[in-house]
Amino acid sequence: MLEFLLEADPTSPYQPQVRLTACLPQTAVEPPVGVYTGDPKVQELVDAALGFPDPELRQRLADLLSVTDQPGLLDALEIKFRFRARPGPFYVGVAPPGHETRCDLWEGGEPDSFLKIISANPNLPRRPAEPDDIDLALLALLKDRLDLLPAFDERALAPRLLEYLDTWLPDPVHERCRRALHDLSSREGAAVVCVRALHGDPEAIAAARDAGYRPANPAWVPVFLLLTRQFAAYREADPDGQVLQLACSAGEPRIMVDVVIRRVLAILSTDLPDDVAAAVRRSLRDLGPSGDPSVEDLERRWMRRAILDQALKRKREAVAAVVDAGYLPEDEDDEHDLLPLLFLTEQFERYDREDPDGTKLRAVLAERGHEYRHKHFRMVAKRAGRPDPWPPEEPSSPGDRSSTWRPTTWPSSFGAGSVGPFI
Repeated sequence: MLEFLLEADPTSPYQPQVRLTACLPQTAVEPPVGVYTGDPKVQELVDAALGFPDPELRQRLADLLSVTDQPGLLDALEIKFRFRARPGPFYVGVAPPGHETRCDLWEGGEPDSFLKIISANPNLPRRPAEPDDIDLALLALLKDRLDLLPAFDERALAPRLLEYLDTWLPDPVHERCRRALHDLSSREGAAVVCVRALHGDPEAIAAARDAGYRPANPAWVPVFLLLTRQFAAYREADPDGQVLQLACSAGEPRIMVDVVIRRVLAILSTDLPDDVAAAVRRSLRDLGPSGDPSVEDLERRWMRRAILDQALKRKREAVAAVVDAGYLPEDEDDEHDLLPLLFLTEQFERYDREDPDGTKLRAVLAERGHEYRHKHFRMVAKRAGRPDPWPPEEPSSPGDRSSTWRPTTWPSSFGAGSVGPFI
């Protein structure tokens, strides 16, 4: 049957002029909804070009798909490409040795048989039928057709480009991803990059700096400029040292306050200009209630809580801010943090008033020790010349086998036969 279909037919309106391209339907039987999934029988032709038992016929079919302009066959190629291009788990043996990739289009870093067909076909890529058909963006990147990228929804395109930069792809593709991130034309796309930059994505930071992007909400601009180290612009945007207070008025749910606080604390440990560091420290210590029962006051409370969380982890700048500003746990659920906080931030005058003999703290740690780290209490106790408040571990009973994890307890069904093609 396949041999018959691959014979010449000069009446075919498509390339190559064989019986197969002459007889295939041009469009779906029913109008597509969303992205057309193609005729399943036509998709089988792509599978045959990759794995048909007869090597000669397999190659003839692969050669056909490498040049065809038949719409149904192009649809079938795009369908398989979407699945292979969509970032999945880390595939084994796909990237070069020492690298990992989440796109299944290579073998050891070289194009596999399917990618060779896609790369050779001069009729791909095509303009996407739907702007959110984002998996096809990689096809445009692979074939250096950046002119097609504006046809995609940039709110979906920008995070996908960042995903591709976070996994192995050939160097020219990564470079095209960076160029595309620098050339986003919509405010929505630039806003996505700014959010990712606020969360610390290095590629997003580089793109936002180089392209001059700014967050969609002006309230986030000062902290954005600070965290992307654009200090001259930051000074103009935050002359009064109110960078976090300004962010509190944004009410932007896509930006995680605890992540921003961690990054602000971390940047204070770098070589900041003195005036910028002073402004940021001033802002960290002025996050008390604003008196306005609004989004801003709620955001301030979340920021205070994030600073307290970091102080409990002995982050130096957080400890200093908590001590100087007098921040304390406020929620009922956080009351158990009061004694650990006072001890870990070395506020011993108040700690001794609250727990003069140390029994309350020991009880908290006995109940909730999994939420803290023993080494932090041990270090503070040694510095202050105080006894370690950590409760002693209860000895396990002789027959208790549940207290110790051993590698040999893995189920025997996790054998070599169950290992898949990826991790």
